[in-house]
Amino acid sequence: MSSEGPQSAIGNAPVVSVAITAYNSEKWLSRALDSVLRQRASFPIEIVVGDDCSTDSTVAVARSYSERNPDVIRVIARAKNVGIQRNYYETFEQCQGKYIAWLDADDYWTDPEKLTLQVEVLDSDPSVSVCGHFVRWVTKEGEVQRERYPEVAAGRHGIGEILRRNILPSPAVMFRNGLHRELPAWYFDLAPTTDWPIWVLGALNGDIVLLDRVMADYMLTPGSSLMAKGDLVWYQTDARFYEHVESILPAKWRRLARAEKGRRYESMAYVLGKQRDFAGSRKAAVKAFLAPAPMDNIGSKTKTLFVAAVGEAMSKLRRGQTAG
Repeated sequence: MSSEGPQSAIGNAPVVSVAITAYNSEKWLSRALDSVLRQRASFPIEIVVGDDCSTDSTVAVARSYSERNPDVIRVIARAKNVGIQRNYYETFEQCQGKYIAWLDADDYWTDPEKLTLQVEVLDSDPSVSVCGHFVRWVTKEGEVQRERYPEVAAGRHGIGEILRRNILPSPAVMFRNGLHRELPAWYFDLAPTTDWPIWVLGALNGDIVLLDRVMADYMLTPGSSLMAKGDLVWYQTDARFYEHVESILPAKWRRLARAEKGRRYESMAYVLGKQRDFAGSRKAAVKAFLAPAPMDNIGSKTKTLFVAAVGEAMSKLRRGQTAG
């Protein structure tokens, strides 16, 4: 791939398929596409844009790029909305490359060597199933919220690390094509958690390598970013993930998943208590107590349940006194 643009995959199987998923992304899609077209590599790529029945000009933008780059860009314009999870999956299914690089339409790559570096890792070591790197967090106004994310060490990571938290932002990731076909049926009901189950499957199939380089901007938008919606939504979303993930885990990893689920419910109980939702806090605390093995997190989960129960009781007492 020259500095003038990507090498066509026509007549050659693409090494990398760039899956760009979009919904009402007319403001951002050009930037994402341009960041891919600036990639420099010696292998052919394709760009597959999967639009989930946008009501704005997203498809028109995508088609204008496809007309200028017909050997590189394909556009999937859906006639009806299929939802975020199904749009990801069906876009991946259209990818013909050996590897899939994931890019949401509102994110973009900042390093023209990104694809080359990740292909080198995956080509050189069959034991690596997923390759990621660091990203910046930026607002839609261009303000940098974090210079480097995730807050973990570069290098190899396994299933234990990826079960404790999602350390891979999707615009940073390249994975081996076909990995998504191992997703269970519950994946399609797990929105907005779109990527974490795939990383778990990747870690069960091999190692995850995190390159020590910042190569993308992850954009924080109120409508699309989980990170922008506050701690409670984050804890609730994580808890839903842990409610399901055990079904794809070997037995030896299920205890860790349950312990992490308990911690998320503990955090939910604390936040709900601060919000004076004492009934919700008590319910979350009960789930925190029941989620892990009996002795896991015993001190913190007992304290959480006690504080939540006392808070709810005091709230009921105050309401009774007010009514009297």
